Amino acid sequence: MAVVFTGEFPVLDVSDIPTDMIDDVGTDWLNSILGKRSKILKNLLKTIPDATAYIKRIAEPGYEGITEVFNPSWVKYNRVIRKYKAKVTRGKDVWHDRVNEAFSEGGAFEKGVYDNVSVYKNAMITIWRIVGNKDTIFGPSPKAVLALGGKAKILEAVKLAKDTVTGTPINVFKPEHASRILSTVDQVLIEGLNAILLAKEAELPFSALISDYNTILDSYVRNTAFVKPGIDVNNTFCHIEYDAVNDVILVRVQEATL
Repeated sequence: MAVVFTGEFPVLDVSDIPTDMIDDVGTDWLNSILGKRSKILKNLLKTIPDATAYIKRIAEPGYEGITEVFNPSWVKYNRVIRKYKAKVTRGKDVWHDRVNEAFSEGGAFEKGVYDNVSVYKNAMITIWRIVGNKDTIFGPSPKAVLALGGKAKILEAVKLAKDTVTGTPINVFKPEHASRILSTVDQVLIEGLNAILLAKEAELPFSALISDYNTILDSYVRNTAFVKPGIDVNNTFCHIEYDAVNDVILVRVQEATL
């Protein structure tokens, strides 16, 4: 066995994300959603144009849904259900006016959009910490894929000071499988890192998640059906790891030849 490359790519810190990227994505989202205000309202009123449509599309499905929430044996079950049904059904008389009011300038729709800009920004920040924007900054997922694909020059150009790289990466996959497997590994990393980050930030256990996603990654990166001859699959891997000393989630790639 000869290890020819190792790379450790930590999840990006929020401070690694350029401020203008965060501000711009919030502005773009605001303009996009507010710009579709009239279209959204038109589609709503087209779908639910009158009281009959309101009953069919909102009141009845809502009533059916709420009956599944509460235990029928609950002593207050019938009272709660009757009250809910009455309130939702009564809404048919004010639906049209209130929808138009909500979508007016300064209405509930506009307020909701502004109130949720920060939510959208935070969601994008989580994605960027894993992926980057693959233009001005690269997250651990695309860097791991570059390493597995043997893209040494590109990896050198996009790696950060926090990344640790030893040796030169080589393409570990057979030509007929490389594109598909690299894309799949990228998707698994993005999904796994997102789930693990969310669990960690919620102070939930995440070691089992790491183990589960590494098993999935092994099914591709250590699979002789996909890996080129001459690659030591027992010592080649792409794993998600937790650095407890620095309290960091990272992707570790190791490539070895026979």
